[in-house]
Amino acid sequence: MGAKLNLKVDGMTCAHCAKAVERSLTGVGGVTAASADFASGSVTLDYTGRKPDFDTLEPAVRKGGYTLVKEEEAEKRDPAQHAKREERRNLLLLLLGVALVTPVLVFHFVHLHGRAGVIADYVTLGLAVIMQGVVGLDFYKGAVAGIRNRNLGMDVLVSIGMATGFIYGAGVVLLGWPLPQGLDKSVYFEAATLLVVFLRLGKYVEARARGTALGALRSLMELAPERARVKRGGEIVEIDASSVTQGEVCVVNAGGRIPVDGEVLAGESDVNEAMLTGEPVPVARKIGDVVRTGTIATSGSLEIKATAVGRDTTLANIVKLVEEAQRTKAPIQRFADRVSNYFVPVVVGIALVAFGAWLISGAGFGRAITHGIAVLVIACPCALGIAVPAAVMIGSGAALKRNILVKNGAALERISRATIFAFDKTGTLTEGKPGVQGVEYTDGVNEPEVLDALAVVSQASTHPFTKAAAEWLDSRDNPKSKIQNPKSTEHAGRGLVARADGRTHIFGTETLLAENSVSVPDDLKAKAAALREQGHSVSLLAVDARALAAFGFADTTRAEARQVLAELRKQGARTVLITGDHAAAARRVADQLGIEEVHAGISPSGKLDLIDRLKQEGVTAMIGDGINDAPALARADIGVAIGGGSDVAKETGDLILMSGQLADLPVAIDFGRRSLRAIYQNLFLSLCYNAVGIPLAAGAFVWAGLFLPPSYAALAMVLSDVSVAVNSARLAAELRRRREHDGHPAPDAVPESA
Repeated sequence: MGAKLNLKVDGMTCAHCAKAVERSLTGVGGVTAASADFASGSVTLDYTGRKPDFDTLEPAVRKGGYTLVKEEEAEKRDPAQHAKREERRNLLLLLLGVALVTPVLVFHFVHLHGRAGVIADYVTLGLAVIMQGVVGLDFYKGAVAGIRNRNLGMDVLVSIGMATGFIYGAGVVLLGWPLPQGLDKSVYFEAATLLVVFLRLGKYVEARARGTALGALRSLMELAPERARVKRGGEIVEIDASSVTQGEVCVVNAGGRIPVDGEVLAGESDVNEAMLTGEPVPVARKIGDVVRTGTIATSGSLEIKATAVGRDTTLANIVKLVEEAQRTKAPIQRFADRVSNYFVPVVVGIALVAFGAWLISGAGFGRAITHGIAVLVIACPCALGIAVPAAVMIGSGAALKRNILVKNGAALERISRATIFAFDKTGTLTEGKPGVQGVEYTDGVNEPEVLDALAVVSQASTHPFTKAAAEWLDSRDNPKSKIQNPKSTEHAGRGLVARADGRTHIFGTETLLAENSVSVPDDLKAKAAALREQGHSVSLLAVDARALAAFGFADTTRAEARQVLAELRKQGARTVLITGDHAAAARRVADQLGIEEVHAGISPSGKLDLIDRLKQEGVTAMIGDGINDAPALARADIGVAIGGGSDVAKETGDLILMSGQLADLPVAIDFGRRSLRAIYQNLFLSLCYNAVGIPLAAGAFVWAGLFLPPSYAALAMVLSDVSVAVNSARLAAELRRRREHDGHPAPDAVPESA
């Protein structure tokens, strides 16, 4: 049976790069298959037999033009910082390109008006040499690697167009090559240099997007504490958390973050596990219970025997899940890869055929090369390349002004296509904090007595239930008790006992009441059981030896959630609830919001499996806010993160509702659909331009007096860009009207949260 190995590879910038790496590694050192992902800079190898070593794999990767990173170096590397360095490098090259192309354009327009001289030609040539040799060097390297690996990508097409135009222009300036009618040497330098700048801009945007995506992994890793307190030699010493070994005993005080996965040997505490489960209520942990890395002991101290450390912890596993989800290619990306693989060789073939046909016809080398270059120039994927980004940039910009942050170019398209919307419960459909949802009194007990007793216990603790009780009291305009800071004792997982004015107030479980010699009447037991069946967590209230009432706590649903879900269903979408909470609580929320499909008690890895199944049934959007949602957000066709949620969810999500309002989800869908229409229109314009322009440039209609020399081909390329830009500007106006109709005029500045 084969095994898998994940390695880091530097230098991949596009899907063609990834394909080249896959080809270079398949068959080397027992590797049976390779799957590379340029976004995360990684490659996963399937191999049989002995694990392939670095010295065997590195030459194959280097031959393709890329750099294999040693495993020990990759482990120490901060992926986000590495991506930021790449981003800065691309930005510097972009700025250099802009500085170089500016005088080229100036000389170009001067030349068009007949006022340029020999000096201008030589200056332009020098700037073009620097542009191609420095700013454009990456593209030439990519083209060489692509040709060597028989993987013709956009780098090949662009490099041939740039190099051919540059060489011929240089020949005209340096060697006095003759210019056929319509051939303008300045246009060659202008087109070649501008193309490099546009491509470098694309590389910078890609690098920035990769850095943002990898930041999610960094945020996850930072949840594990750097230091740990362990028992060694009869003393408690503080060491690096990475140095804790399996079987050692860690000591965690109240408020501390747990450094390992382990078993509680001594102590008890309420542990906030929201980072893993998404649930806001701390869970009682005592001797024999299991605790996880990164969770927080909110009260009391714990002694924990480490059962899993480092890569084996639950948190580390979630990191692996996010990495795996980010490496998974969407079907549309694989389709785009296949299309681009055919597009480049077809265009190169047409250019060669045009060159050869005119050469054979006796028209001469100058005329033949003119047609060949014209085909490459007019087919350079500028219009095709900006058709999607132009609409996406405008759509995402308009969305940002509506407090909707679009994280990548595919997000608007995918949200518009989504037919299945899978929602997390806590913090997404609900407020993420418990509230009083039901109150039942013991027969014969009056309300003022209950309210007075509740006012005492609500001052005695900051537990989420007592805080919710205090808010409920405020809503009933009940005067708070005059007793300040009653003496109280908290019992992890059971409740609290508060003493004031010689009376004992108890707020917690039936077990805690029994421990304090309070019996619960049968009628109150039945009422408490009914609350639990509705999915509520129940706390009983007693004063001295008398049980007064049962309070049902549950997370409250968002005010706008029902309307949003109703609107989605009206559009024919399927809504699904996925939660790690228990079935009764999940069903209660689902019934309130009209959701028919419910999956409760689902672990982070279980969410991934469920998302994979849903994706087979339709384009799936995952909406969530918690760390436990991060892998599912990354794996879904489109991940939508709620702005009020964790940084990890926001980093992993493709689209972020920064206002924290679920009501912005339908707005995002509408913006996506409008943007997608504009994308189709832009693609139609650019493809039509290629369909008409390439035959004209090749000279297929010379017999009718129709021909596009390279200078006009470059102009046509610019005009095609303009047509796409005009249609995109129309989209901008349409989206602006949509915002103003919603009562959200454009702000003076982008929100700081962006």
